[in-house]
Amino acid sequence: MTQFWEFFTFELKFRAKSVSTYVYFLLWFAFEFLCIASESFGPIGNANGKILLNGPYANTYNYIGASFFGVIVIAAIFGTSILRDFQRDTIQILFTKPISKFAYLGGRWAGSFVATVFAFSGMLFGGFIGTFAPWADHARIAPNHLLWYLQPFFSVAVVQIFFLGSLFFLVAALSRKIFIVYLQGAAIFMLYIIGVNAFSATRSLEHFWSAILDPIGFLYNDAITRYWTVIEKNTLLYSWSGVFLYNRLLWSSIGLLALLAVWKFFPMSVESLTAKSSSKRANLQREQEETVKPRRSLVAIPLPRVNQIFGPGTSFAQFVSLTRIRISNIVHEVPFWGILFLMAAISLNNGHFAGRRGGENVWPVTYLMLQSVEGGASLFFYIVATLYGAELIWRERDTHFAGIHDALPMRETTDWLSKLTALCFVELVLLTVAGLCGVIMQIVAGYYHYELLQYAKELYLVTFPQVLIYVLLALFIQTVVSNKFIGHGLVILVFVVTPILQSFGWENTLYLIGNTTSVTYSDMNGYGHFVQALIWSTSYWLGFMCVLGVISIALARRGAEEGWASRFKLARQRAPRLLPAGIFFLLVTLGSGGWFFYNAHILNQFISAKQGRVLQADYERAYKKYERQPMPKIIAVDANIDIFPERRSFTGTGHYLLQNKTSAQISQIHISDAHAAAFGSIDLQPSISNVHFDRPFHIISTSPGGQYTIYQFETPLAPGEKLDMTFSLAHISRGFKDGHERAEFAYSGTFFDSGYFPTIGYDSGVELDDPRRRHEEKLGELELLPHRDDALGSVTNLFTKQSDWITFHTTVSTSDSDNEGKPQIAISPGYLQADWHKDGRHYFTYDMGEVKTADFFSFISARYDVKRVAYAGAAGPINIEVYHIPAHNFDVDDMIEATKAGLNYYEKNYSSFQFKQYRILEFPRYRTFAQSFPNTVPFSEAIGFIDRTEKPDDIDFAYFVTCHELAHQWWGHQIIGSQTEGSNMMSESLAEYSALRVMEKKYGTENMRKFLAHELDGYLRGRSGEIRHENPLVLVQNEQYVWYQKGSVALYALSDYIGEDKLNAALRNFLMQYRYANATDAQSGPYPDTRQFVAALRAATPPELQYYITDAFENIVLYDNKAITASYIETADKKYKVTLTVQAKKVKADGNGAETPMSLNDYIDIGVFSGKKNHEKQLYLKKEKLSQEKQTFEIVVDELPTRAGIDPYNKLIDRVSDDNEIDVSKP
Repeated sequence: MTQFWEFFTFELKFRAKSVSTYVYFLLWFAFEFLCIASESFGPIGNANGKILLNGPYANTYNYIGASFFGVIVIAAIFGTSILRDFQRDTIQILFTKPISKFAYLGGRWAGSFVATVFAFSGMLFGGFIGTFAPWADHARIAPNHLLWYLQPFFSVAVVQIFFLGSLFFLVAALSRKIFIVYLQGAAIFMLYIIGVNAFSATRSLEHFWSAILDPIGFLYNDAITRYWTVIEKNTLLYSWSGVFLYNRLLWSSIGLLALLAVWKFFPMSVESLTAKSSSKRANLQREQEETVKPRRSLVAIPLPRVNQIFGPGTSFAQFVSLTRIRISNIVHEVPFWGILFLMAAISLNNGHFAGRRGGENVWPVTYLMLQSVEGGASLFFYIVATLYGAELIWRERDTHFAGIHDALPMRETTDWLSKLTALCFVELVLLTVAGLCGVIMQIVAGYYHYELLQYAKELYLVTFPQVLIYVLLALFIQTVVSNKFIGHGLVILVFVVTPILQSFGWENTLYLIGNTTSVTYSDMNGYGHFVQALIWSTSYWLGFMCVLGVISIALARRGAEEGWASRFKLARQRAPRLLPAGIFFLLVTLGSGGWFFYNAHILNQFISAKQGRVLQADYERAYKKYERQPMPKIIAVDANIDIFPERRSFTGTGHYLLQNKTSAQISQIHISDAHAAAFGSIDLQPSISNVHFDRPFHIISTSPGGQYTIYQFETPLAPGEKLDMTFSLAHISRGFKDGHERAEFAYSGTFFDSGYFPTIGYDSGVELDDPRRRHEEKLGELELLPHRDDALGSVTNLFTKQSDWITFHTTVSTSDSDNEGKPQIAISPGYLQADWHKDGRHYFTYDMGEVKTADFFSFISARYDVKRVAYAGAAGPINIEVYHIPAHNFDVDDMIEATKAGLNYYEKNYSSFQFKQYRILEFPRYRTFAQSFPNTVPFSEAIGFIDRTEKPDDIDFAYFVTCHELAHQWWGHQIIGSQTEGSNMMSESLAEYSALRVMEKKYGTENMRKFLAHELDGYLRGRSGEIRHENPLVLVQNEQYVWYQKGSVALYALSDYIGEDKLNAALRNFLMQYRYANATDAQSGPYPDTRQFVAALRAATPPELQYYITDAFENIVLYDNKAITASYIETADKKYKVTLTVQAKKVKADGNGAETPMSLNDYIDIGVFSGKKNHEKQLYLKKEKLSQEKQTFEIVVDELPTRAGIDPYNKLIDRVSDDNEIDVSKP
């Protein structure tokens, strides 16, 4: 033990003297300090405004993240502990002593372990001290509990250090190469990402197994806490049981096995450790001796005269030779092939799972493959730049060859450029392999439309220049620093500091090092309007990095003197040769940067996210007082819109017919320009101008940017009186922006809506709705929707305050020849009345006729193929049209079939379709939604058009979304609820439920389990991340997980309880009673709210099931159902009697997740099945009344049972539904 303590204390003393130990400590201190002291930093501060920043969940998640990103730190400490003896050639001295394996290996390992734990303990101190920061949000900081810090630190971070440190120690001891150790760290990092992607994309393993096999913690954290409410996340620690206990035991055991492997395979002899290297040295010495050995010439000949030439040809030959040697050195080493293999594996993995939603496949189109493989490979580009940039700069000094190398007759420029070229070659190899991985995955997936030119553009013209920026930066840093590992740290620091600065509001591309503007490729629009900003921002940073490259050449080390004085002296000597290049690249930097600044800051106004929030807050503070002031309502809209797709602009004029639908005179009208006020999207000119009325008026006030203008009428508008209003509209794109590009306007795929039109009155949609941001701006709590008894809310429809129902007419034009010289189609809601060509424009007139619609319309212009079919609707023929690009015809027929199926179900059960057409229009993937306008549904290429269903039970999301948006033609376009709490349920929940019913007709009742499980998971995850408080369905505000997922499950379960026909009859009666409320010119009356809706449900529900409506719609009720045991015996008549014991509990939760037990007296499904899990055949399903926590049922079935359980179809809200079923065994 004495020797052990000597090595242990020596290692500790070495680490105590090492600056890196304290750097690591301060790094983790700063990380955790900022996670708590700054909401803008860290995953928890940005994620949920109600989770305590120093709570047990936040601390655990932060420690998991630190363990993940700290892999390199652990590798550096454990790897170098044993390698120092080999690097400094002290191993031969050490092993001449009688040292035991335990003392040497154990002391080194234990010292490294303690040093690493000390470094990571910076998180403990940083977190604790961060709670006292005066600027921190103390509303999210609880009194410190020591256990909240210590338990996750030891159970997460310390176990990770033990496991990972042991692996790194093993590899370092056996390979004796630090590069291999770092490569192992990168491999663990990237392989973990592969595993997470695989489990997340396929859910091929149950949460239980994926959590146990997770070596880092993100998956077991998700498995344990995915349904925890905010109050649970703020109070509960991980329990030392279940998956957490098994996970920690598994990986601790693997760490122990790694230590045993070191013990087994590490040779404690100088001969064994140096045999290979000694052999190499001996062979090299023999080769040198053979080379220089004097030989007697058989024929005496005169020696040739050597003419020394040092011109451009020589420099070029030296450049080519050095570049070839350096490339050869890299590609003949194992680490390079390890990096290449890992990158290819991750790229193939990402390509395999690309674009999947809920585990379902999509067609591997090229943009999706590039997005996926580059996403997996991008980190490797920077790893190679970081590691090999250092190796190329330091190789001669590390191999003690610098004296010879520096004496060679060769310019520094030649030497440095050869290093740059070699590194660029390696990066290009990686890029090419990444592209090949994309093509391979397309071949494997049976997709044969290979867009090789698109691969080349993306990889070599978009990605490579951004990689080159980082390559140049890495070479510069390694050239100027005096230590390779300090250089590594600085390069990595630059890489990670950019997102950190962005989180603090530093968003200007011109000062974020190496940051270029983002670009998104769309099959509809190509690279579109992103190209200019990308070119100039890339030129700016490439020019700047080339300036640094020139400085690198000037400061390059040469000779034995490496001090700064000698380096500056050499730089002065080299300056005359380098100055022209330096000036050129400086001019490129200044020129491209100046042009970028002119476009982004002069032609356009640059507004950061923080500035945008300030503008929103200012709007609210200035004009919120006018929110309830009576305004006339729009009853008709007529617009003339000219779209210029090649300029990403539009101009137009509009006409509103307004009516005073109140009982009082109106003397003022307030006009908001929503797009000038919201989200930092301010243009130098307002989009609305030339506002006029058909009566005398004057302007009382207007805001500087035109966001809000108050007009005074000289003659007030009497009750029932109408008013004409005309105005001009425009959006003119100028140059390019530094981010914040408006996605609505594209060269092909322009899609904007009525939000660009004047808003009558105060626009509450502009308000900040994030509680954290409101707190920052010192705004009070936001009431998203008023109470159901609110006088104004009850007579205002859910979607807008400025109108009830309108008639709509428009003429919209687009270019006959766009930027590609191709014609486009312009579309707006309504029936096409006429189209004509004039002056290079194509005009289309649309009119809704006498049908009144919601004040919700859009304008689209794009290059389209169109597929049309006719459907025999209840009230006459309905034209179904799908507008799409030719390359995206995969799901067109599916969308048409979904539309037919939806029309058939909705007309049969609700009412006739009010229109004669239904159109689906593709738009670019810059936005990812579908939106239901009157008879017109724009549909993003990102969520439809490329879905691929192969198995009969695959969820067809394109089909489902089509059914959902079609259902809105009833729930949202025939009936609209009041602008009060809960009304979103009558739009979104009913559309979601209706779509589920259509899906059931396609897939069958037994396959609904998958859909309902998907909806249930969405609801439970949503409530886990609630940033305010959860509301019941009847009072839902903007909790999408409530009105979508919970609403659909609740309605589906209700239909199961009372019968599908009964529920649909109730919905039909409700629809027919309240549809088109306030569609006349009479004074606005009340819209329906959830009280009328629930009354309609209760009228169709028998007394014994009324409790379910109370639980599902008016309260937040959760179940804990579980199958405990199940067995069967064969009966005399060849049937099977199943004995099933189940457990059922029920709780009521408040908005924060606090739960109160409830008595149980519920009807719950009891089911028995045959076949394999997830592919069962239903043998028995019946609702049984459960009034006790545990009950046993005896069920006789005709076939051999394999599984049985309670609520097997997930119709009830059960947080742990995985245990609802159990295998049936024979006793």
